[in-house]
Amino acid sequence: MIKVGLIVDDGVVTELVYDLIKKSKGSSNYEVTTFVVQSNRAQNVSLFKRSIQYIKQKGLKKFISRLSWALVCRIDQLALKKSEKFKNHTRNYHLDNIEIPKIYVNPKISKSGYAHRFDDDDLVKLKNEQLDVLVRCGSGILRGDILSICAFGVISFHHANNDMNRGGPPGFWEVFNREKSTGFIIQRLLGELDCGDVIFQGRIATVPIYSLNQATLFRKANFFMHKVLDDLGRKEELPLIKNKKPYAFPLYTMPTIREQLSYIFLKTVPFVFRKLLDKFILMKSWRWGVAYQFVENWKSAVLWRSKVIKNPPNRYLADPFIWTKDGTTVCYVEDYDYKIGKGHISAYKLERGGYTALGTVLSEKFHLSYPFIFDCEGDLYMCPETNESGDIRLYKCVNFPTGWIYHKTLMDNVNTVDTNIFKYDSKWWLFTNIDSSDLGDYGSELHIFYSDSMDSDEWIPHSNNPVIFNSECARNGGLIIEEGAIFRVYQRQGFGMYGESMGVAMIEKLTEDDYKEVQIFDIPPKFFRGIGGTHTFSYKGGVLALDFVKRERYSV
Repeated sequence: MIKVGLIVDDGVVTELVYDLIKKSKGSSNYEVTTFVVQSNRAQNVSLFKRSIQYIKQKGLKKFISRLSWALVCRIDQLALKKSEKFKNHTRNYHLDNIEIPKIYVNPKISKSGYAHRFDDDDLVKLKNEQLDVLVRCGSGILRGDILSICAFGVISFHHANNDMNRGGPPGFWEVFNREKSTGFIIQRLLGELDCGDVIFQGRIATVPIYSLNQATLFRKANFFMHKVLDDLGRKEELPLIKNKKPYAFPLYTMPTIREQLSYIFLKTVPFVFRKLLDKFILMKSWRWGVAYQFVENWKSAVLWRSKVIKNPPNRYLADPFIWTKDGTTVCYVEDYDYKIGKGHISAYKLERGGYTALGTVLSEKFHLSYPFIFDCEGDLYMCPETNESGDIRLYKCVNFPTGWIYHKTLMDNVNTVDTNIFKYDSKWWLFTNIDSSDLGDYGSELHIFYSDSMDSDEWIPHSNNPVIFNSECARNGGLIIEEGAIFRVYQRQGFGMYGESMGVAMIEKLTEDDYKEVQIFDIPPKFFRGIGGTHTFSYKGGVLALDFVKRERYSV
């Protein structure tokens, strides 16, 4: 096991640091052995004196701006008081209550108040601990020999997409600028600011409220810091995944008073008001629908020519998958019932002259959706989303198109959605979207598993999981195999919106240790008037199907 030291500030640690310690106790590859506690001289100074000092250093205008920002954050936090995802985000833990050895250091702080440099005595203390790696969890920009004192250096969070957003506050500017995703990196610190070696990176869908976006971002990043440390202990090396390139964006800092007011009154309040208006007054919600068309080439299809399958009363259809057998073309869909809040799988027979409802073909006590269809040795199988059951299930067709029975469970105790299964290069591959950190985030991570048999009880995880960590292209939206080429349909999550659009990527490389896909085109939600999203696309035997979503008045 490698020995990890956590660099923290004096007195208390955050919920995230405490959570990382808890996660470390379940690892057989690393352990947190030491707190490196930085003395914060300002703690011994009264709030009034610190305020006067700040005004002298930064000016009255910035002081007032900081005060107003504290108020904005407090308003955000009060609004999220009942949110489970925000729970404990601002909680602190006193170091005295954590049974981990501590060494105290007193780094020299630059006039700016940001840069921390350790003196020789402090460095000797650290050397004596024989740590393998340090994790920066406190404040300050580290300079000097502290960066190289451990075999694997100092690694740190950067809670933003480092290509576009450096500075802070973490998670705010993505909300302010209405960006679709919010990124984070884990990096090995170097002497130059914001130019460390990137070890891990990910992007989640932006949550439209700042404090909740930050809490989600922190928890997601924290989970993968644990993974980085666990992998480091197992492999004894740090991966470097990104080449450096010039940074072409401004340094983001604390928002001005004008920007703070804009965030509250022009962005947050209208967003919340729209949600409340739709729910309680207009009685409107996003309602999905399905359309299809007969076409010779799906790549050149004119999507507005697709024929809509009418939604049944108080229900919606989504996630279409096409299968053709013996001249019969069937579209399998998620059939969601508003009254019971649960979906089942229904089927529609498609013909050039119209469609015929075949009724329910699969129903369980739990929600079903995304009915992915594939064949194996002449038999037809369905792998629907069964997330509520906590597993990935397989169903077999015994009487096409409506006769389906439970076949087996491929994986249990997994938090996953939207699974694709197919055979390639003598192996069976399972692509699925896992919520690693239990945040309800199923759109950011694509995980791959493989096996020698479709019926296997053991699916081996890909060595690079998650092979994609980006809410704008990770979630599955279908799979098309044509003339030896494999096309993965992916979803794009929008700003505060699930299933904003989709695109198609061609898989160029798929092995046990490597994965590469190239995006070939996007499918925006513009093929019908008034639609606001699309997220599933299917093609088989000269017929395509896709879904779309509209804001509609509903009644249950």
